[in-house]
Parts: sequence; C-alpha cells; structure tokens
Amino acid sequence: MAVTESGRFSALWKTDITASFFGSPLYTVRITEPRFRSNYKNDMQSHGGAMKKTSLSIFSALALSVGLQLATPPAFAADYGLAVDAAMRQDYKTAFREFKALADDGMAAAQFNLALLYHHGRGVETDIPMAAKYYAMAAERGHASAQNNLGSLYRRGEGIEQDYEKAAFYYNLAKDSIDVAKANLAYLHRYGLGVEKSNAKAFQYYQEAAKNGHAQSIFELGRLYEKGRGAEKDIDKAMEMYKQAARKNYPQAQYLLGEFHHKGTFVKQDYEQAERWYRFAMNQNYVSAYFGMAQLYRDGTGVSKDPKEAMRLFRAASNRGDRRAPFEIGVMYETGIGVDADKGEALKWYSVAMKRDYNPARAKVKELGGDVTENPRAPAAS
Repeated sequence: MAVTESGRFSALWKTDITASFFGSPLYTVRITEPRFRSNYKNDMQSHGGAMKKTSLSIFSALALSVGLQLATPPAFAADYGLAVDAAMRQDYKTAFREFKALADDGMAAAQFNLALLYHHGRGVETDIPMAAKYYAMAAERGHASAQNNLGSLYRRGEGIEQDYEKAAFYYNLAKDSIDVAKANLAYLHRYGLGVEKSNAKAFQYYQEAAKNGHAQSIFELGRLYEKGRGAEKDIDKAMEMYKQAARKNYPQAQYLLGEFHHKGTFVKQDYEQAERWYRFAMNQNYVSAYFGMAQLYRDGTGVSKDPKEAMRLFRAASNRGDRRAPFEIGVMYETGIGVDADKGEALKWYSVAMKRDYNPARAKVKELGGDVTENPRAPAAS
C-alpha cells in the first residue's frame, strides 16, 4: 500500500520552503492561515535568547548575503539591486518586472526570486506551475534553495504531479548547502516516501542539520530520542533537544514544553511554566498554543480564572482550524461557562468538531438530537 504524508503531525510541512531575495537559504517560510509568516534569520527563533518575537515578511531580505554559488555577475548587478530594493519596499510589481527580465536572461538568483513571487502571489497572481518552472530553471543552475523548494512542490504535488522520488532527488542536490533540505530528506527517510524507510538515516540528517543550529532538526531529534527511533530511547536527551529548539524560538517545541508542564509529562507539573511556553508559541500563531492557553484560563491554573478569555482563545484556536476547540466551546455553551447556556449553540459547535473528526463530538451531537451525517460549517467568529 502506498505511503502518503497526509495527516502527519510534524513541523516539516510548515517549514520546508526557503525564501529570500538574496537567494539565501537562511529564512524558512512558515505557511499558516490566514497569512504567510517566516521563521527567523539563521533559525534564531524566539524559542531562545530573550525570546523576542521578530515576525518578518516572507520576502524580507537578509542584511548580508551568503557566499554560495549565487554571486551576482557584474552585468546583472545594477538591475538585480533594483529588484531587491523594490522587494524590500514591498513594491512587488516592480520587483516582478525586474526579476522577470533577469530570470529570462538566465540569472539563477532572479529565477528563484521570480518563482517565490509566483509561489506566493506577490506582484502577480499566484501561479504554482510557473513557480515550479522557474524553480526548475534555477535548480538546473545549481541554486540550492530552488532545488529544495522544487523538491517540496514535488513532495506535496503542488502545481505539479506528486513524485516523492523527484522530491528526494532535489533535496539530495541541496542538502550539502542548506539545512532545511537535510531536514526534508530526513523526513522522507523517516516515513519511506520515495526513499528507503530508515530512522537511522533520518536521525543522521537531522543530526547533521542540528549541529548547524537548525531549530526544526533539533526538535525532530528530540522526537526520535523520545520514541527511540534511529537512536536508543532517551527522554533526557529528548528534553534537552526540545529545550534547545524552544530557545531557538521553534513554536512547536515551545508548545510541547507548555503541554509537558501542563500535564506533568516528563517534568513536574507547573502551570506557570505551561503558561510561559504556551504564550511564546501563541505569539507565533501556533494554533495548539491558543487551545492550551484557553484551558488554563478556563480552569484558573497558572493564570487567574477567566471564562471569557478562555472562550476568546478557544474561538481563536477554532478559527485557525484546531479540531478540539469547537468541542470545548460546545461544552461551555452547554454548561453555561462564561456564556449563557444555549444547547442550540452548543450543538452547532459540537457539529463543527464532529466534522473535523474529533471523536468525542459525535456522541454529543447525537445526544443533543443533531444529525451525525450533516456537513456543518463553523459559526461565524464573534
């Protein structure tokens, strides 16, 4: 039976694309709804240091370029600088025009940047097949970020036919230049997508990228240590990796540390620490963190009890697609926590949770006389 990636829980699917108008791989795009966000320079994410949030446009340019094979030929330098300047000013139509001319003249960095504009609909309508075309042109010229991004399009079947073997091919080309490609290749090996299924190889690639400070890979090493996959099970090392990733501002690691402290998993239960880590992750729009914070406010653990704030956060989580949040909203309406009891409203929210395949919701829908076969839509946010 063919192995697919649908439904897998991993940060990889959010952080597998590189984006920078200098052609540098040092930014990875985090695609969330309803807008695009980026990780942070050199993966210096708010999991570490002073934990300062530094949200950036996905097309933020680096303050310095990376000495890859991307040096701008003198004949291109002036026009390329104009294009980059336009992109930094968010004048994407001008950037598109300038990058397009340079790309059609064969400049790999311009082809990559043009692909980004097509990919994310900046200065032009979103056109994934055209993005794939220009990623491929740059990839043929040895542009590592283009190779990685093209691999991700093949992996997801986005704009082109899904092909895990081609994804692995392009990740392999890029892996010696950029850490995100190592992480992407590691994931393919972990689940046997187009390559040999091998936790040992996944561990190897994650470890190589982690040594360079790649936050996602540090986090994934923690998962492997926790599960005993590709390495001997070691909870202490897993926690060390999670903390390192969290201090590098990797939101999934921050959320997980919050959940561990919330539930007392691997650590002493500490609601204040749970609130701290949930808040860091929530500040980066990590969906599950809204849910975790809502629980704290509902129960008055680690924070002052505030059912209205809990409701607001549950709604925020639900609006971002969390499948558990509408169920908890239903409970609050059914029992009158922070709102007037309203079984009709409760039924609406239980139905949304059921549609999102949250198993406990089906019994509640049936209990309140709802149709367990209906196709509900979420009530409007308030």
